[in-house]
Amino acid sequence: MAHLLVSWIARNNDFLTNEQGGFGGVNPQGPNADFHQHYFAAEDLEQHILLYADARQENHAEHLVAYLRRQHPGRDISAELLPLTDVIDLAEVKTKVETWLLAHREDELALFFSPGTSIMQLAWYICHTTLGLRTRLLQTRASRHLVKGQPGLTEMQEERSATPVTAIIREKQLGSGRVTEPAQYQGHLLPPALKAVYERADLVAQTDKVTVLIRGESGTGKEQLARYVHERSARAGKPFLALNCAALTDSVLESRLFGYQKGAFTGADKNTAGVFELAEGGTLFLDEIGDISPAVQVALLRALQEGEIQPVGGAPRRVNVRVVAATNAPLEARCREDRFRWDLYYRLAVAELEPPPLRDWPAAEREALLDHLLETKRVDLARPIQLRLAAPTRQLLLNYAFPGNIRELENLLETLYVFQPGEELVEPAALPRRLYEPTVAGSSLRLADVEREHLLRVLALKNNVKRQAALTLGIDERTLAAKLRSYEQLS
Repeated sequence: MAHLLVSWIARNNDFLTNEQGGFGGVNPQGPNADFHQHYFAAEDLEQHILLYADARQENHAEHLVAYLRRQHPGRDISAELLPLTDVIDLAEVKTKVETWLLAHREDELALFFSPGTSIMQLAWYICHTTLGLRTRLLQTRASRHLVKGQPGLTEMQEERSATPVTAIIREKQLGSGRVTEPAQYQGHLLPPALKAVYERADLVAQTDKVTVLIRGESGTGKEQLARYVHERSARAGKPFLALNCAALTDSVLESRLFGYQKGAFTGADKNTAGVFELAEGGTLFLDEIGDISPAVQVALLRALQEGEIQPVGGAPRRVNVRVVAATNAPLEARCREDRFRWDLYYRLAVAELEPPPLRDWPAAEREALLDHLLETKRVDLARPIQLRLAAPTRQLLLNYAFPGNIRELENLLETLYVFQPGEELVEPAALPRRLYEPTVAGSSLRLADVEREHLLRVLALKNNVKRQAALTLGIDERTLAAKLRSYEQLS
C-alpha cells in the first residue's frame, strides 16, 4: 500500500509565459511546485502522480516533472494522461476520476484539491465522500496570501456515513427549467416493470469501462437498454456501435470486430478498421454473445482484459471502448458444457441487467404500454388518427403472452396501421390467428386458451377416444364434447 499525492496539473498557474505569450518555464510559485517546497515531506508522502487532461499538454507535464525532480532529488514524481473531452462536463470528469481512484483502491490517496477547474475540484469531493476509499482532501493557500503564523496547508473534512453511497450526476440545462429523467426513453414508456432496470442501468453508466451483460428474451429491449447506458455515461458524445455476433461466421466476425490489414486474406484490398476501432472512446454493443466460437472468445477476452486488439494480419493496438454484451442464452450452462469460457463469462458479467419479458408485466402496465405504442406508431407512420380497438381486440392483445415481447407488439401494431384505415374499429378478425388460436402450450395467458390446449393434448394422448380422454380429465364425456364444439365454432 502506497501513500500517494494526486493532483491535476494547473495549466494557467503551474507555468510561466514569455513576452510572446508562449511557454516560459515552470512557475516556482505554482501550486504543485509550492506543495513540494513546503508540505510534501511533512505529509510523509511516497509518490506524486500529476494528472493532465489533454495529450497536447504532454510537453508541459514533462517539464513540470523534470523541474520537480531536479528541485527534490529522490522523490517519486510522474505524470499520467487522464483524457477528458470537456473539463467542465461534471458527468465525464467524475466518471473518469472515479475509475482512476478505484484502480488505486489499495493505496492511501491525498487528493490535492487546489489545482484544476472547479468541476475537477467538485469531482474530487464527490469521489472522496462517496467511494469509501482511503482519501484525504488537501488544499493550500499561496504563500503571498498567508498571514504570518498561519498554516498554508489545510485538510477539508466532512461527516461521512459508514456506508458508501453512489453519486448519480444530473446536469440541469439552465433556462430549460427541467432535468431529463428516464421516465420515457426513445419512444418507450418506462413503467415500474422497466423503471427498476433502467435505474440500475443509471448506476452502471456512472462507472466508466465496466463491462455490462444484458440478459433477456428476444424483443425485450436489450439494445435499447445498452444505448441508454451509453447515453447516460461520460461516453455519450462518442460512437455507439452494435454488432450481432450470431449472424456472422468466425472469420467474418473476427475481421468485423478487430479489422484487417491489406493482403491479410483474399479480397482484403485495403486496411479496414473493425468495430472496436470505429467505436473508439464510445460503446460497443455485442448482441448474442453466447453464440461466438471459442477461438473468437479468446481474442475478445484479451480485448476486454488488456484493452488491446490485433487486426487480422496486423500488429496489436490499444483501444478505449466500453463493451455491453447481450444474450438470451443460458451462459452458465454453456460454460459447464465447455461451449463458453468461464473467464470470459466472469469478465462480461461485471454488471448484469435483465429487462423482464412482457408477459411478466402487471396487467395495468401492459395496457399502458399498448396505449402508448398505439400513439407512437401513429406518429411514426404519419396516420391522421389513432387506431380504435374493439373491446374483444384489446382484450386479446392484453391476454396474449407475446413471446416476441415488445418488438412483436410493435410490429403487430405497425401491421394494423398498414391494413386498417383507422376510422373503423379493429375487430379480432384483423389480428393474426396465433393471438386467438395459440399453437404453443402456455403461449396465452387466458384460462380458456390454456384449458383448450390441455384438452386437445389429452385427447391426442388417448388417440382421440373421447371417453378415455374425459375419464383422464375427470369430466363428463358430454362436457368434453360441448367444449370441443365450442372450439370448432371459433375456428
